[in-house]
Amino acid sequence: MVMEKELGIGAPPQMHYTDESVSVSPLSLYSSYEQIDIELRAPHSMPVSHWHGQIEMNIPFGDDIDYIINGEAVTIQNGHVGLFWASVPHRLTNPGTSHNMGIINIPIHIFLSWPLSRELINQVTHGVVLQSDSASLVSEFEIQRWEGETKHPDASRRQLSNDEICLMLKRICLDGWSSLLSSHTEKANQNGVSKHSQFYVSQMLEYIASHHDTPLTVNQIASHVGLHANYAMGLFQRVMQMTIKQYITAMRVNHARALLSDTERTILDISLTVGFNSSSRFYQTFQTYLGVTPKQYRNLSRNNQKRT
Repeated sequence: MVMEKELGIGAPPQMHYTDESVSVSPLSLYSSYEQIDIELRAPHSMPVSHWHGQIEMNIPFGDDIDYIINGEAVTIQNGHVGLFWASVPHRLTNPGTSHNMGIINIPIHIFLSWPLSRELINQVTHGVVLQSDSASLVSEFEIQRWEGETKHPDASRRQLSNDEICLMLKRICLDGWSSLLSSHTEKANQNGVSKHSQFYVSQMLEYIASHHDTPLTVNQIASHVGLHANYAMGLFQRVMQMTIKQYITAMRVNHARALLSDTERTILDISLTVGFNSSSRFYQTFQTYLGVTPKQYRNLSRNNQKRT
């Protein structure tokens, strides 16, 4: 049966890069028990791309900030909120003269549980990079307060910061947003999705994010969330507007893009590391998704980095 077929092999070693005192894992993920992570600090250029499983919000203070996200140039304007799903490779290339930046990472199960616009949720979970139309939705003082409250021993105080972040996102839903980077997937279905569906799909997304580079079957994913495989497949496709297999493939391709851009590892090594069981399958899938071969993508990425 199709659901029993392994969707790939391989397991990457732990990788880190260090920029001054900052150590970041490109594959770092929060578990379903982790909370929102908030930081207010001076932004700095990143030497390589990284990625992780959270929804990320960046708010620059003092100047616009330039990124490479999914291989394309993106600028978040001073005082505006940038919002994207950080499962795609991203790298801050130019902080300008910004003196501070708010960085908010939201575990996807929390993001999907909030009463936000379905259009906003669908765009973010399908790879669109958004920017709030309004500036000054949040101040440096508020972000600093949230940063402290997320570490507060009182659970009600921690919850207060979560609620205020949710309200800020609701304000973006009301005030409007712009797409800085469009997804290559088809337009998402705008029909409402129940909290029941959101809960199970968020669990599947987290499981796939941390296991996409291993032999993976639909049965394993369904078993992890306690659902029948056929029901899990239908639920996932209804919410995400793509199949589980398509999503796993997208995760693997994004992982490969980061490794092609930022490491000297061979293409065969990368193909096995991200979960493909052969280099020929990797070449075929990569070219189908991006229109270029892995080697061409590496060359284009290196040329872009030289110009930034």
